[in-house]
Amino acid sequence: MCQEFWKQFNLTPIGELPALGERWVKVIENLEAGVTRGRELHIHQQVHGGDLPSEYIDATGLVTGSQAA
Repeated sequence: MCQEFWKQFNLTPIGELPALGERWVKVIENLEAGVTRGRELHIHQQVHGGDLPSEYIDATGLVTGSQAA
């Protein structure tokens, strides 16, 4: 991800750098939110014997099936 940032930074015209910065701030915020959700999910699974919360859908079969195709 770091390499992609520097690539975009070096190829972006100077006038477009503020917009690039805003996009990367959003990427980082989404990544941090994902880490928080992942940690919460891990705790839930530890407490509930590995079960997903009711609002989650286990898509393991879909992912496994698409990788086999």
